Amino acid sequence: MSTYDAHPPDNGLRLWLRVFGAMLAAVVGLLLWTLLTPPFQGDLTRLGRLSETAFGPTQATRAIDPALRVSSTLQAADVLVIGDSFSVPLLWQSVLVERGLRVATIGWQAIGPLCADLGEVLRAQGFRGSAVVVESVERGLAAHLDAALACTHTRPGRLSAQQAPRDWATAGPFGLNTRETLFTGLLTSWHTHRARTTQAEELLHHTGGADRVRIQRVPDGCLRFSHPLCERGLFFADDRTSPPLTASSVGQMQQISRRHADLAITWVVMPNKSTVYLPAASTAATRTAGAALEAAGLGPDLFAEFAQRIHQTRDLYSPNDTHTSPDGYRVTGARVHAWLVARTRS
Repeated sequence: MSTYDAHPPDNGLRLWLRVFGAMLAAVVGLLLWTLLTPPFQGDLTRLGRLSETAFGPTQATRAIDPALRVSSTLQAADVLVIGDSFSVPLLWQSVLVERGLRVATIGWQAIGPLCADLGEVLRAQGFRGSAVVVESVERGLAAHLDAALACTHTRPGRLSAQQAPRDWATAGPFGLNTRETLFTGLLTSWHTHRARTTQAEELLHHTGGADRVRIQRVPDGCLRFSHPLCERGLFFADDRTSPPLTASSVGQMQQISRRHADLAITWVVMPNKSTVYLPAASTAATRTAGAALEAAGLGPDLFAEFAQRIHQTRDLYSPNDTHTSPDGYRVTGARVHAWLVARTRS
C-alpha cells in the first residue's frame, strides 16, 4: 500500500483551513483599513462616518490659547455663562477672559431649566456677578424656553463651574486610528465615495443614533469652506426639523428676562450651521427675529453677524463639525463682550 493510500487527504480539513484563512485575511484587511483611516476630528464626520481627508479643514487657523480657557468659581465670577456644547469647551469665553473678566460657565445639564427661583439659588451659592449670559444653539432654544417658563423650583444641588475639557487624543500609537470599530474604514470609504460621486442635491446618513448627517450642496461652497470636497457641506438633519428662532421665541425670552430682572440676562442664540450657509434654511422670519432680539435689548444678533462674516471668513463654522471654528468663537466672544460693556455703560 502506498503512503498516499495509507494517509488519504482530509478534504474537509483543507476546506475548513481555506475558509478560516479567507475570513482571517478579511478581518485583518478590515482592521488595517480602519487603523489607516484618519481619526475623526469633527462631530459630523464622526456621526456620518465620513472622511476627514475629504471634509476636514485645510486652512490653518490660529488656535485659542489654552491659558484663556479657564472658568472662575461661581463665587468669584463677574459673569456667569449658562450654555450648551458651544459654551462648555470655554472657547468664546476666552475673549472675555483675555479682556479682564472672570467668567464661570455651567452647562444646561448641570443647572437644568431657568426656573423662577434661579436668582435666589445663585445668590445663595455665592454668585455676586453683574451679568448672566444664557447661550443656546438655535435648534435647542425652543425646548429651553418652554422648560424655563414651566419651571418654578431649581433642582437641589451645589453648582460647580465647568472646567475646560481635556483634548482627547484621536489617534493611538504611531498615529493609528485605534478608537473605532472593525468596519469603520470600509463604511467611511463607502460613505465618502457616495458623497463625492452622487448627483443628488442632498444625501442623508443614518448612523444608528438620534442624529443624522446631511450632505448638502452649498452655494459658493469653496468660498465658504476649505475642505477638499468644498462644494458640499455637512449639516445636522435636526437643523431642518427643529423649531427656528421666531418672534414668539423673542417674546418668551423677554418674559423670562423680566422674571429674572436682577440677573441682567444676556441671550446668545447661536445660529444653526444650516441657517448660516443654506438659503432655504435662512427664512425672513428668522432674520427678523434675530434683529428683534437685539432691538429688544436681549442680546447680540449673531444671525446678521454670521451672515455677513461667511463672505469674509472661510471656515467660520468648521467643515467637519456643527460648531464654529476658532475664528467663529472669537467673533462670538467679541460680540458678547461688546454687548456686556455697552450694557454696563447704559
